[in-house]
Amino acid sequence: MKKIIIDLLGADGGVEPLLQGAIDTLNAYPELHLVLAGPEPVIPSSLMSRVEILNTDDYIRNDEPATAIFNGRDESSIALSLAKLKSDDECIGYISAGNTGAILVGATFRLGLTAGLKTPALSSSLRCNNGQRVCLVDCGANVNCTAKDLAQFALLGNAFAKSMYGLEQPRIALLSVGREPGKGNPLTVEAYKLIEQLPLNFIGNAEGYDLINGYADVIVADGYAGNLMLKCVEAAGQTAMQIVKNQMSEASSESQKTYEALLGELSPIFDLNSKGGATFLGTKKPIIKMHGCAVAETVVSCVEQLLTLNDAGFDRYIAGAGYTAPES
Repeated sequence: MKKIIIDLLGADGGVEPLLQGAIDTLNAYPELHLVLAGPEPVIPSSLMSRVEILNTDDYIRNDEPATAIFNGRDESSIALSLAKLKSDDECIGYISAGNTGAILVGATFRLGLTAGLKTPALSSSLRCNNGQRVCLVDCGANVNCTAKDLAQFALLGNAFAKSMYGLEQPRIALLSVGREPGKGNPLTVEAYKLIEQLPLNFIGNAEGYDLINGYADVIVADGYAGNLMLKCVEAAGQTAMQIVKNQMSEASSESQKTYEALLGELSPIFDLNSKGGATFLGTKKPIIKMHGCAVAETVVSCVEQLLTLNDAGFDRYIAGAGYTAPES
């Protein structure tokens, strides 16, 4: 039996959209069972044959420090979910919209990491303008990185792209301010030297506009730059879609279909919230972090993402990558 843990607490919209997402998931996947972390009274009795409940009202708020998970918060939804994920062999992954830092710290010390890693990385799978996908790693979990961290992120991203995208030799690039070798700050210059020594299809540096143009299959960044890139892309996309919607509201009925088709092209690229979540790479079992404003569709999409990784043998790719970065 496959089980997935869904944290019902910590989202901006409260429990309701995540619970609806869990219900939609059960309808979409008749053989799947869920573990729901949240207040038992809100969960319909009709679901009980296919769900387990980690009953709790406690969750770690986004304004709390990541270390709050250790301050007597063993009954928080994140702590309970990670304990269940570690102890139950049938649980294949965990989905949460909660405090990213608390999940990172909790996963490191309560669940555990793949041998050779000191920190997991957070990756986002984005659709490019040519239809292919790119893995941005790290996109916000580690804001103070070393060159060795970036080299390990390259290995993690390579394993993700192999399993999620089915690529034999994913193209790996390093985010910098120019494609030429030697461009960038001391961190990226040193990371470049380490990554080019790894057994990867490393194509060199990538610039900001390369993120969604199909230049690479994996783009490596420290979490500070990666998070800024991700949010800038999302904001630009939302702006573009809003411009189209504004024009559509004033357009003739004959033009409506043209604008609707354009929105249909833009939405899969830029509507990051409803199309899934960011995957923690390097944890002993996969964890997907949803956007704080997650909706029901987000939950279903993240479940699909976990099932795809599981069916592709993602854990074997991650465990077999080898994370001893070369010396600088």
